[in-house]
Amino acid sequence: MNILLVEDHRLVADAMQIMLKQLGSDVTVTACYSTQHALSLLDEQPRFDLILSDLIMPGIDGLGLLVGLNNRGVRVPVVMISGVDDERAIRNAYDNGAAGFFSKSMPSVELVNGLKRVLAGKRCFPERMTMEDCSSVGQSRNSTRTAADGFTRKPGEKQLQVLRLMADGNSNKQISQIVGISEATVKYHTSQLFKLLSVKNRTSCVREAHSRGLLSSYENAS
Repeated sequence: MNILLVEDHRLVADAMQIMLKQLGSDVTVTACYSTQHALSLLDEQPRFDLILSDLIMPGIDGLGLLVGLNNRGVRVPVVMISGVDDERAIRNAYDNGAAGFFSKSMPSVELVNGLKRVLAGKRCFPERMTMEDCSSVGQSRNSTRTAADGFTRKPGEKQLQVLRLMADGNSNKQISQIVGISEATVKYHTSQLFKLLSVKNRTSCVREAHSRGLLSSYENAS
């Protein structure tokens, strides 16, 4: 079983590699210390049985990893682990396709058992996360598309994705790594957004997008 571990703190990563060995004698753990490194590795070697990622990391965070995997069509169960027990973060992870969300404060035996359930094909989230909660997030995402439909010229799905990542503070290079497109393509989408929203810079673009409701539901889910 091949597991990809994405954790920027090397001491934590070393401890987690030992813990992950409890999943079986055939477990091989590959550690990456940044999301950028993980995405590059997945472009070269997409064959992993499980990805375990920290949620909060410098540069591209764990949610950025989920977006990057979705764009690449990588179908591997991804589990978010975090010291931040925030409902919005948990909902956003669920909405972006994470297979599980675990707190770093939980005992290792509970984490291992949870990972076993994920490997068995189940999604494991805190009990307070109900299907109704997650459905409401999906419905709010649809409302973003409805708001965008009100424009004569509306952003495409890829442009909306670039816009959302831009609003999160990602650079063009980081966006290109997350989405899996060239920096030149990111710049093209950015220029098209500027024209569409009649602005001249990223700050004004994000502000105008907020005012038009293009990012309102995204905010609620993040």
